[in-house]
Amino acid sequence: MKKFLLVFFLTFTAAFTPIAAKVAVKAISPLSLAFIRFGVATLLLLLVFRIKKSSFRIDRKDYRTFLFLGFLVIPLNQFCFLEGVNLSAASHSGIMYACTPLLIYLLSVKLKNEIFSLRKLLTISLTIVGIAVIFYENVTAVNTAGTGMLAGDVLLFFAVASWAVYLAFSNSMVAKYGALKTQTISFLIGIIMFIPVFLFDVKNLSFESVDGYVILSYLHLTLLVAFGSYFLYSYSTKIIKTSTLTTLTNMSPVITILFSWLLLKENLSYFFIIGAAITMAGVFFTQRIKDEPTGKTGKENLRLNET
Repeated sequence: MKKFLLVFFLTFTAAFTPIAAKVAVKAISPLSLAFIRFGVATLLLLLVFRIKKSSFRIDRKDYRTFLFLGFLVIPLNQFCFLEGVNLSAASHSGIMYACTPLLIYLLSVKLKNEIFSLRKLLTISLTIVGIAVIFYENVTAVNTAGTGMLAGDVLLFFAVASWAVYLAFSNSMVAKYGALKTQTISFLIGIIMFIPVFLFDVKNLSFESVDGYVILSYLHLTLLVAFGSYFLYSYSTKIIKTSTLTTLTNMSPVITILFSWLLLKENLSYFFIIGAAITMAGVFFTQRIKDEPTGKTGKENLRLNET
């Protein structure tokens, strides 16, 4: 029962993240929302860091790595994610983020943390076809619907890519310093980098349209995702196999699509449904293929969405 409840919670947390983001950015400027969201999450991580009496000391040779991780996880990822979901649709975000493990696999092969598999490459190609179908619809609709949806999908793709690069490159730091220290320092560097962006955007910050739904969405994005899911996912990997957990939580994009249609009244076109089905099939078949042992850092740091 404990495992079931844990998987259920993590799946629905991931599924409702794009929906919560879509609700929140309609009331709060995306750039300001990113700062307020991760500012609070960073403070909470620092509190836990303080309670555990951890040290900020890192080797000088790792300074550049942490600067890179900090830039990826907040300034780049949050700009692309929140601006992207603002222009595009929550359902599109759910499908894009389903590709995170696949991008991490390609990066891991490049970094020689995993062995190349032709079977995996073929199934990954299937997901690319699915994403291409979704993009094709938006490209052909530019003349009638404008460039907003297409631009949003492009930003969401870069949000997924930046998140995947963050996870892939943070593996070595997690192995060396631990997950809490790595994430806390990365978040702290990232939120400091984001201060100029927030100061530039603060003129657009307004709470006039904030209601109960927006507050719930903000709490979901901040407490459950940016802060809470780290602890829950870290705990879950101790009692559930990572491969099993990732496969089970792949249901989250399907739930995102369903509730985006029910709650946000988003239009689910035939192109999107076909593209989403092809993408999910690629994700499913890829994770059915057994990983080859490499003797290097595994996928313990593969976490849920995002953002």
